Amino acid sequence: MIAILLISLPRSAFKWRALAAIAFTAALTLASKLAYMGWGLGIAGIDFTGFSGHAAMSSAIYPVAGTLLTGTTRPARIAGFAAGAILALLIGWSRIPLHAHSLSEVVAGLVLGIAAAAWTVRAKGPPERPSHWILTAALVAGLALPIAAPHLRTHEVVVELAKWLSGRSEVMQRHSP
Repeated sequence: MIAILLISLPRSAFKWRALAAIAFTAALTLASKLAYMGWGLGIAGIDFTGFSGHAAMSSAIYPVAGTLLTGTTRPARIAGFAAGAILALLIGWSRIPLHAHSLSEVVAGLVLGIAAAAWTVRAKGPPERPSHWILTAALVAGLALPIAAPHLRTHEVVVELAKWLSGRSEVMQRHSP
């Protein structure tokens, strides 16, 4: 969804900041996961094995999308950012009862993503609101992607990458000896 919104924008500081912020958030999240899985680098005292990707990416993307969707006035942009941040918080929080991440991993992911989103929306010259056609295409893509690709195996790809980079036959896992 955000890709369609960003592609539709003219060249601007906002567009390039958003792309850079998403790339940085994804790269740092991946690096933290690889560091733990491949070499056991984490913080045991707070049960941190890497940034929660769901928390980091949703909080880097949804506040920016909310800002794009709500218009160009300051109150509207703040409301859009806040709505996106609340959605990201709910997504991040959903990882805890599933035991996919610890509280520290979710909080760290949310902080990373919100910082990236805040840096994006501080770009000079907020963009105009996308056209109705672009908004419709983004909505359709956002609804179709989970149906079209419901079982993406990104975790398995990260595990294999960690094995390859570290030379281990098995990766470190939470509560590994």
